[in-house]
Amino acid sequence: MKNFLSMPKNSKITAIAMGKFDGVHLAHHKLFEFLDSNGCVLLIDKDRTPCITPFKFREKLIPFRTYWVPFKEVYLWEGKDFIVFLCEKLPQLQKIIVGYDFRFGRDKNYGADDLKNLFKGEVVIVPEVKIDSIPLHSSIIRELIAFGDLALANRLLGRNYFLEGRVVSGQNLGSRELYPTINIKHRLFVLPANGVYAAFTHIKSKIFPSVCFVGNRLSTDRSFAIETHILDREIILDEKNIRIEFVAKIRDNRHFEKLSELKKQITRDIKVAKKILKY
Repeated sequence: MKNFLSMPKNSKITAIAMGKFDGVHLAHHKLFEFLDSNGCVLLIDKDRTPCITPFKFREKLIPFRTYWVPFKEVYLWEGKDFIVFLCEKLPQLQKIIVGYDFRFGRDKNYGADDLKNLFKGEVVIVPEVKIDSIPLHSSIIRELIAFGDLALANRLLGRNYFLEGRVVSGQNLGSRELYPTINIKHRLFVLPANGVYAAFTHIKSKIFPSVCFVGNRLSTDRSFAIETHILDREIILDEKNIRIEFVAKIRDNRHFEKLSELKKQITRDIKVAKKILKY
């Protein structure tokens, strides 16, 4: 993603939507509706972890040219200075689109309404978006993911939540005594609550119905793991990174005295996952 501060002047861009856009959820898409082919998106955020959608993935989810301004570079600017800089970079800028809670400038002293006084063009302020009376905010989606309510989090996102990570070696117990799994490690994303989930696993361009486990392996070595089992398929894996797309939680993490009991439970989990995934 290109840094807006270092980009040259662009006389083709006439409209810009600004915000953090963590999650790129349905409320953000309301802002994008006011853009056309001459529009772009400006992310003003810290490159923090963990988050719903890390920076390198946000650009792929946003349907317009996307630039980034590191928050630390502009948080001390006065509101007027920020708008002057914006107009210098985009000399044909005619429209700015933001959410109702957009804040900018020194100590975030400036809000969406201040844009109307500082910018000579059109300012579109998108009101709060709700789904079933639930305010659509990234903070609420993060809480839902951390709580394990992926079904509701996905409704607010307008897509299934995903993790992407590096494939790592597991215990090799699955292929011997349970069900074979692919293990991944990540450092960027908000983690779903410990438990078992119906999911889809993306390997290259293929998508496979799966059961995914997140949490400490209470019945074996008690180590933390993110594991996915591909349903009814034997996969020869040569990929270094895969994506796991969470659909809904099946159950909480539990301890089993015997591996045979755990395998029976996983068999039941697979049946539930097939119903959820309509597989």
